[in-house]
Amino acid sequence: MHRFIRIVSSFMASLMFMFSLASCSSSVSKVRISAQEQSTVISMSWWGNDPRHEYTLQGLSLFQELNPDIIVDHSYGVWNGYERRYLMQMASHNNCDVMQINYAWLSEYSADGTGYYDINQLSDYIDLSQFTQEDLATGMRDGHLNALPIAYNTVCLFYNAGMFASYGLDIPRTWDDLFAAADVMSEDGIYVLGMVNKHLFLLLNAWFEQTTGRTLFDDAGNYIGTADDIAMMLEFYKELTDREVIMPLYSFNVSDLEDGRVAGTVCWASDSLRYCQPAIDDGMDVVIGDYLRISDNDENDWYIKPATMYAISIDCNDPEACARLVDFLLNDPEFALIQGTEKGIPVSASAREALIENGLLTGIEYEAGEFISDNISDMNLINPMLENADFLDIFKTISDMYIYDEATLEEASAQIQSELMELAG
Repeated sequence: MHRFIRIVSSFMASLMFMFSLASCSSSVSKVRISAQEQSTVISMSWWGNDPRHEYTLQGLSLFQELNPDIIVDHSYGVWNGYERRYLMQMASHNNCDVMQINYAWLSEYSADGTGYYDINQLSDYIDLSQFTQEDLATGMRDGHLNALPIAYNTVCLFYNAGMFASYGLDIPRTWDDLFAAADVMSEDGIYVLGMVNKHLFLLLNAWFEQTTGRTLFDDAGNYIGTADDIAMMLEFYKELTDREVIMPLYSFNVSDLEDGRVAGTVCWASDSLRYCQPAIDDGMDVVIGDYLRISDNDENDWYIKPATMYAISIDCNDPEACARLVDFLLNDPEFALIQGTEKGIPVSASAREALIENGLLTGIEYEAGEFISDNISDMNLINPMLENADFLDIFKTISDMYIYDEATLEEASAQIQSELMELAG
């Protein structure tokens, strides 16, 4: 009986330890004292898939070998639900010391620059010379350098060039080209494009801005759209659906390009391997298309953003140790080789040079990175509200009611307008 109690007690203690890591309660750095040395303990959090977890853990092991005075506790998981847990951690000042963050979180959690540590104060430990002033500007809030970009990201349109050629079609350049392709491909049950909700909305937003010359949000993130603006977007969305240009969102799967159910897919450049590599491995000629326009002579009105960023907690007790970890994650050539391009083409000059020297910048993800470099001067930095989870949920839920004839255009656009005004208020 006593042995059973000891086992249960040990098990519960282990659970409590794992929970403490998951909640990042170690954001207030602790000190572990051993007979050999005194080590500073800091914590780090990130999200991603299994390969990301594996190489990040491998990198942390290397960092601790190079920095035996620092121990890094860690918390990681998949994206689903991560942001909401992060919000609770930020509200309770229980977040990790070093954090992988979404670009949009800078505006949500640090509009005045005081939500994260000012990295400018840590330039003795982080080599900021590896970044251009434009790179650094993406993480600036009210004069505070709150975060550093890991890689840039934008929504790209990937097409099965062989399928278009088989129908005698060129890769689409305009919105009309999409409809022309759908007119012939739909006869064989093939959709021109497949995508998830966020990418659909960014597609609709690009069309709206090109058509009207207006935006739904001002630079401060305030909603300035009207019910008529929403109605325009809903009508265009329904036309894309009714004419079978886009696959219904509930049907889309990342394997649809490989399976030939769609002729193209829309996704972040950083997700190109996941969405496109299986099709490439099957022998398909997957190419990146130009940004769609009303006509060839129009501006594209598409957006770019830091794919993900690293920030340091304002509550950390050992900023120097955190800075040394951030510098390693961003600038260390050896870790750059471990990470590769899984997060995108590195912004850091030293990390990018390490990949070039070792022949690791190849394939569809590298092509997406080059596409970004070629077009970055014509793109705008994304307004974080265009990725706001609550905003996107509202748009999808109510727009689906209109798309599937459960609400009229007037009812749906008025309801979206009302809820967006309430959200903005």
